[in-house]
Amino acid sequence: MFCGPNSRGPGSSIAVWRGFAVREDSPRVRVAAIAAAAIIAIGVVDYATGPLWSMSVFYLVPIAWATALAGRRVGVGLAVLCGLVGVLSDVVFQPQYTHRGVAAANVALMFVTLLAIVELVHRLRERALTALQAEQQSREFLAGAAHQLRTPLAGIRASVDALLVSPDRGSERDELLIRLGTETARAGRLVNSLLRVARLDQHEPLPRRTTDLLRLVNDEVERARRTRSAIVWTCQDEVDGVQLDCNPEALAEAIANLLDNAGRHARSRVTVRARRYPDFVEITVHDDGPGLPEDKIQAAFQRFVSMDGDGGTGLGLPITQGIAEAHGGTLVYESGSFTIRIPQTTRPARRRNTTPIPPPGEPLKPCPRETPARLPK
Repeated sequence: MFCGPNSRGPGSSIAVWRGFAVREDSPRVRVAAIAAAAIIAIGVVDYATGPLWSMSVFYLVPIAWATALAGRRVGVGLAVLCGLVGVLSDVVFQPQYTHRGVAAANVALMFVTLLAIVELVHRLRERALTALQAEQQSREFLAGAAHQLRTPLAGIRASVDALLVSPDRGSERDELLIRLGTETARAGRLVNSLLRVARLDQHEPLPRRTTDLLRLVNDEVERARRTRSAIVWTCQDEVDGVQLDCNPEALAEAIANLLDNAGRHARSRVTVRARRYPDFVEITVHDDGPGLPEDKIQAAFQRFVSMDGDGGTGLGLPITQGIAEAHGGTLVYESGSFTIRIPQTTRPARRRNTTPIPPPGEPLKPCPRETPARLPK
């Protein structure tokens, strides 16, 4: 069978077929050349034995081997080569054979069979690689979770040990209890984040209900303002009256993660903007901090990758991205801001528009506010 990506480096993986290991980034030309040489050799033997012995079954071995190691495209090319070799050895170079039509039909049937074998091996290869890649991701997830939990648990144990051996002094005891409560809360938040990640990986459907988007955003901004009062929080909303069909708890968690991330990196100000478009809503969080370097954007969305040492667990952005995707939307980083875009399945307007969510970087056209009808005097 195959084994998925390993930990030797980015983009490095190993494919194993019946115990024979070949790196997937090895030249495919070499694999194709070896298989082609084997096919030609089989064709020579087929020509030498004549119509008395059928060598068609032996073509399966190099075809399956090359497809497993080099992919479907190489397998299809070698199947064409097998068909050509079969025609030459059984039809063209056998003029004395009276049933050349039967031989040609057999070659055509062999070619179709080889194409089916190529497709079968390709699909088995893809499924095996996907399953083993998922297993590797699970192992990395467990290793990262254990590493993240070790820090708060060590703090809790140190505080408990200090409480047990320290004299009964009120101020010191209170400080240790406060530290114990802080580390316990940190461990609890981490466990909740791990549970959310596990549920997102299982693709559990989120129960939805109609939610006032403006109130949801304002509530999360107010919580962030109370937590980090030294920062100026500004909310610019254009979603008044929008009733969004979503899971409010999950969406609130996604917004809170972005606000917490912005609060930890902002110098003095965080701006939150909620806007409505014909078929989706957009929530943008921008801070006046240094922002993400271009070469760090992709890493920021990976699990357990923290860009600073300021208390981040490295799970906030992956969870937010998973929540956005669970709603059929996206999370992108562009122009120094994190933006959530979620399809608006329940719209206050009666207009119909099938404008899709634009890709990152494409200019957006905001949906104008509807002007209420005036009653005649």
